Amino acid sequence: MAWMPPLHILLSPITADTGETIEKIQLKPLFYAPQKEALARAGDDEDDQFFELAKLATGLSEHELDQLKRPDYVSIAQYVHEMSTRPASFFLNANDQPRESQTSEHVSLLLPLDTAGRSLTAVTLEMPALRATKVMKKLATNKERAEFITAHCTGLMIPDLAGLTVPDWTELQERIDDFLNKPADFFRSATSK
Repeated sequence: MAWMPPLHILLSPITADTGETIEKIQLKPLFYAPQKEALARAGDDEDDQFFELAKLATGLSEHELDQLKRPDYVSIAQYVHEMSTRPASFFLNANDQPRESQTSEHVSLLLPLDTAGRSLTAVTLEMPALRATKVMKKLATNKERAEFITAHCTGLMIPDLAGLTVPDWTELQERIDDFLNKPADFFRSATSK
């Protein structure tokens, strides 16, 4: 069974914009592109960022979200924080999902990624060649560099990256960071165990 975000039972029910009572919220995964857009809208204020991401994670309107009692909001903010900072393996291990063997090259995805008419449940990373890192370093922003090298190492197209969950993006960044910064012996010792 695929990973599912948790269902949050509200400590204090709220009123939907439609007038109905909301007693529970099925939380949603955060995806890379919408998260990036939400953070850009929010600016640098951390509270504003969490509020924008909470709208994505809950599907609630601003008015509905404003009604939440603080303990419910703190629970949702904790979920948003984990979604924003933890790799996919954190969520997969938390639910005791059966997992394929994880190597530094094979990465299981939290949720399938639909790309080029197929649905991927994992990606295989390829170590970048020096020429790719030279191109990467010439790009203007950290986001552009990260997207370029991620596409290069995964074989995905840059637009495909938008469909990754944020934990999948985080997992890939950790693995790619190893490729970019660890010496060859790091990979020899990891595969010889």
